[in-house]
Amino acid sequence: MEKKKIAIIKGDGVGPEVVNEGLKILKIINEYSDLKMEFCEAPAGGSVYKTYGESLPEKSLNIIEKSDAILFGAIGLPDLPTGVAELAILKIRQEFDLYVNLRPIKLYETAIDCCPLKDEYIGDGIDMTIVRENTEGLYAKIGGILRDEIASNIMLYTRKGCERVIKYAFEYAKKRNHKKITSVDKANVLACSQLWRKIFEEIGMKYPNIDKENFLIDAFCQWIIRKPYTCQTVVTGNLFGDIISDEAAYLLGSLGMAPSGNINPGKLSMYEPIHGAAPDIAGQGIANPVGTILSVKLMVEESFQRKDLGKDIENCVEQALGEGRTMDIKSDKLKILSTIDMGNLIAGKLKEQLKK
Repeated sequence: MEKKKIAIIKGDGVGPEVVNEGLKILKIINEYSDLKMEFCEAPAGGSVYKTYGESLPEKSLNIIEKSDAILFGAIGLPDLPTGVAELAILKIRQEFDLYVNLRPIKLYETAIDCCPLKDEYIGDGIDMTIVRENTEGLYAKIGGILRDEIASNIMLYTRKGCERVIKYAFEYAKKRNHKKITSVDKANVLACSQLWRKIFEEIGMKYPNIDKENFLIDAFCQWIIRKPYTCQTVVTGNLFGDIISDEAAYLLGSLGMAPSGNINPGKLSMYEPIHGAAPDIAGQGIANPVGTILSVKLMVEESFQRKDLGKDIENCVEQALGEGRTMDIKSDKLKILSTIDMGNLIAGKLKEQLKK
């Protein structure tokens, strides 16, 4: 069987710490399942910029081009010009047309106490997936400083860009037997959102068995606090998706709990936790690796079509959260674990699961 090639980008701050725990999971899968992989580091980010004068060197880009998937940590350092390090991830998204940003938000039974909401707002549980357009909108980086301290960015939406991510969201909802899909926009003000809503309604007609609803972004920001249990598949543009997925992650207790996938269906895709580099806590062993480990789950499911292994990883994460936690989601009833210990706990459970 041909080995899958995975590019490893550890990045800055806590990035290397959490990626190392994700690698533990991949190596256990490598050893105890029929999915075989090989790993190659592709340095990128702020520390790389300091050495080479660019945050994504050509050598790393060549490694990525030859890979089947990317495991990405986090990038950014406080002593660099704003956005210099972050150009690496934007370049990867654009270069490989990773137009879907998939962000599951699932509150596990063993970690309900992590949610800051009252029980009445949790309802029957929180299990939503935010499908975010990943290559257009304001992040297309069209614009800049004009003159006399005036700056501009163009919010670019194309029919092609809207259609493909909305179609992906409907197919995602269909495969997971979701009964409803929610579109989030600002169609009462923005022409871009008016085009988005028009296309959402056009495509929605092809899926008569899925209920459709439209939300304005400001209303939706309070809706996922008031009634998150009503959300299943949520599809939205780049900027709005960035905001609401970070907000939703705190329903799990911490940004460190949430995974994501930057996906070009059937092609090279990249998987990463949604948190940043957090250089202020780097090296202290307190970063939460769960978001990275669940990003590995997304990788094996979405890139390698191994739902069975994804379910195994998820089960082990859920069990582990009932036994120990990192500082960001600590519980008085459970032991506090370091980044490495949390990773070891989940990895140990997965090893036992796959050896059966």
